[in-house]
Amino acid sequence: ACGLAALAGFAPGVGVVGYTLGGGLGWLARSHGLAAASVTAADVVTADGVLRRVGPGSDPDLLWALRGGGGSFGIVTALEFRLYPITTVHAGALAWPAAEARRVLRAWRAWTAALPASVTSVARVLHLPPLPELPPALRGRSLVVVEAAMQEDAAEADRLLAGLRALAPEQDSFADVPVADLGALHLDPVDPTPTAGHGVLLADLPVEAVDAFADALTGPGGTALASAELRHLGGALAPERAEGGAVAALDAPYALF
Repeated sequence: ACGLAALAGFAPGVGVVGYTLGGGLGWLARSHGLAAASVTAADVVTADGVLRRVGPGSDPDLLWALRGGGGSFGIVTALEFRLYPITTVHAGALAWPAAEARRVLRAWRAWTAALPASVTSVARVLHLPPLPELPPALRGRSLVVVEAAMQEDAAEADRLLAGLRALAPEQDSFADVPVADLGALHLDPVDPTPTAGHGVLLADLPVEAVDAFADALTGPGGTALASAELRHLGGALAPERAEGGAVAALDAPYALF
């Protein structure tokens, strides 16, 4: 309502404080960094039972630890963080049948090599259950998907997306959307679900790794994974550009989740 955006995460059901204390990777990360780097102050009850206002001028070492170091240093009752003048982004997803995974993921890898920091994107293979709350075009299907949030106007976004669209996706949802609607882009459930996740940083992403990723998720042996994805890092996430606390940067060009 005030024309300002916070560095929220991919999923709308994730708690703000836990997400931010752990670093905080979201749709604006390549342009604005981790959410923890935007924390300016916190109210914390420390182990001695004292409520402290922690900021640059008071307990700066504790503020450093909280910015990415997790919740082990006290009970955080409030956070103060910078907001940014972003109201609208060009965002959406392109989707193909999962059988196209090798071709699409190779193209996405090449596409990310030249992207400006205004674009944060994810490439993923989805095996979706036949749940009634899913859109009919997704229900019970296996897909390879490229999602992106682009802080560009529609004309520039169309130019950047042209190479991927040349692969003839069967679904294309890119449009100008309010930044508050980005929580729906990743299709994360809003209700509790019996799932577990794991992530690692990737120092490199050669074509052979992309092919192995695609084959593991679409091969004849099948997989129990509902979703596996590659996230493009860099930009403001790079160590030479980052500022902040215990976790201020991600020293890798990609992440696997």
